[in-house]
Amino acid sequence: MQGRWLVTLQNLAATGRQWDTDVPMAFLRNPDIGSVKAVSELVSDVHWQAELARVGDIFRLHGHWQGKIKRQCSRCNAAFDWSSEGCSEWAFQLGGESDHGESESTCEYVMPPGEINMLDVLREDIWLAWKSDVICSDSCRGLCQGCGVDLNRETCQCKQDNSDHPFAVLRDLNLNDE
Repeated sequence: MQGRWLVTLQNLAATGRQWDTDVPMAFLRNPDIGSVKAVSELVSDVHWQAELARVGDIFRLHGHWQGKIKRQCSRCNAAFDWSSEGCSEWAFQLGGESDHGESESTCEYVMPPGEINMLDVLREDIWLAWKSDVICSDSCRGLCQGCGVDLNRETCQCKQDNSDHPFAVLRDLNLNDE
């Protein structure tokens, strides 16, 4: 299993390497594989299209991924499967940073022979795409601030007196052109 996802930059073929595959959810959720934190909230395999090519001394990875992650709605607090996607844009260079000066400040420097676990790269991309506030749908009405009922499922029965609200007077305005 690991061999499929390990790439050694020094051994990269002149044609590079391509992936167009569904990465099993079990691999990305398994904390015993790789060194980047596992994505235990995944609920689907992750489709990943990527290409790794050498351009001079730089190894560039370009790609796109998409999958589903179990999340909590920021409005109604319900669990839902969040469809997430993102880009993989990486540049790797062999050797230490001091060996290459300021030539490429956006590179990840790896020591020869340059072994890279592509599952770690994909996991990091998934974590970088993580949003703190996600909603289950654009039409989510959230929770009532008075009684806490989920307004998507029930009608609020609380009696709120907003008569002392600074904008309460606007309720009495007649905006119809009659």
